[in-house]
Amino acid sequence: MSFSNAVRTSASAALRKPINPSRPVQQCLSQCHARVALTRLTPAAMSVRWQTTVQSEQPAEKKRYSDVTKKVVYGMARLLGYYSTGSTAIRASHDLYRTCAEHAEKNKDFFIEACNLPDNFQSWFSVTQLHVWMLMVRLREEKNGKLYIQELVNRLFDDAEHKMRSHGITQQRMINSYIKDLLAQFHGGVVAYDEGMCKDDPVLAAALWR
Repeated sequence: MSFSNAVRTSASAALRKPINPSRPVQQCLSQCHARVALTRLTPAAMSVRWQTTVQSEQPAEKKRYSDVTKKVVYGMARLLGYYSTGSTAIRASHDLYRTCAEHAEKNKDFFIEACNLPDNFQSWFSVTQLHVWMLMVRLREEKNGKLYIQELVNRLFDDAEHKMRSHGITQQRMINSYIKDLLAQFHGGVVAYDEGMCKDDPVLAAALWR
């Protein structure tokens, strides 16, 4: 019950936090994320250990360009739609999803040992979905929140497909079937968590237990 209270408090606090429209979405959410059923997978796929998707990044070497070069590049970027709402949402979704993946990985010991979840693909998806949902609650208050949410969910399923392929599942028909099951599980989980947020702790605890 204490864990469900923590989830409720994190999501509610994120939902109430005022947004500074002068700052980019990903910068606003960088402060939020710190506060903030079973599929038909084959036994071999379900037994795959929970593996991290977080990759270390090395700072790129800074290069200096002339003002003329910058103006030409920026002009072409605007012409090609690089700064459009859709393109911005796609780029931001990678950072937002990376945040969810990092939180799920940092707390892996808690979910596997304290919560006694099996160390497999299903546990990874369920825990990552929980973090994605908490961020979805925050994004609903954004002007283009629906677009950002859709791109965030796309990143989750891109990662799920990548994990399947990296563990030997290469037939597209089989992957599509698994993704379809995961999508149904995802929608069911979102509805259950939202219901728990709107009602009381026992309802949210029941959704987390499932």
